[in-house]
Amino acid sequence: MLILIGFTGYANAQYGIPPPSIDAQTSQNFYEYGDSVSVSGKIKNYDSNAYSDIALTYRVLDPNGELATLGQTNPGQFGAFNFNFIARGEVFEPSGNYSIEITFSSANTELPMFFTGGESEIEDVIPPEILQPADIIIYSKTHEGVTLVTYEVFATDDTDELIRPTCKPTSGYLFGIGDTIVKCTAKDSAGNFATPVSFTVTISPPETTIPSWVKNVAEFWCQDQIADASFVEGIQYLIDKKIIVVSGTSESSGDSQEVPQWVKNNACWWSDGSITDLDFANGLEYLVREGIIVV
Repeated sequence: MLILIGFTGYANAQYGIPPPSIDAQTSQNFYEYGDSVSVSGKIKNYDSNAYSDIALTYRVLDPNGELATLGQTNPGQFGAFNFNFIARGEVFEPSGNYSIEITFSSANTELPMFFTGGESEIEDVIPPEILQPADIIIYSKTHEGVTLVTYEVFATDDTDELIRPTCKPTSGYLFGIGDTIVKCTAKDSAGNFATPVSFTVTISPPETTIPSWVKNVAEFWCQDQIADASFVEGIQYLIDKKIIVVSGTSESSGDSQEVPQWVKNNACWWSDGSITDLDFANGLEYLVREGIIVV
């Protein structure tokens, strides 16, 4: 059977190409329990430069609209693709009209699949396959705290269909600032092990934020209308009240209120718009590290 369904979407403006659409067909009209379902097709208007990092995704729904299986594949250089799955396991118990939903970028199509049910005794020697998760990057809300991260990882199998892999650290783990490698494994009911996959969870420190009105304080200090000690005391108050958020912690607890001239120069240049918030923040973080401002 052959079905071509265009999609409603926008052309890829970055590459100036028309939007893709999907041509797809199944290998036969009817399938019994244990049959291999083969789907092939081509993505029209496929551009290997524009879509090289995009995978084609498929979902199989049973007559009740429940998910029976899913998977991904990468199209070839000219947009050709194919994928297979076995109509077997508990998720393929109902007989009737199934649907195969195929998605690529903004294009999608749907193929009918009539499944007659039945039983088949086939030795399971095919291991499950874990779908590669994307790396996760999160900004922490605090500099010293940990961040709870949840994620979902799926594996597909020719017999058990959907399998929940075992990942360490687990979803819901409290990740500290920095990079943490999460490793996932999976095993089907026949004891076949999937090839392990891994992804990275990155917890970044909070971004430095400085309200624009703080420039008034920096300008007063630049014009010697307030002393160094008063400037430090004012910035200390704003940090304590979390009006200003800076990264880093105090490495010393010196009592000196002496501020290097380059820090003051930064404040002057920042107040007149000559340098960025980040440049000014570097000066504040220096004061924090030296213990002139204590965080």
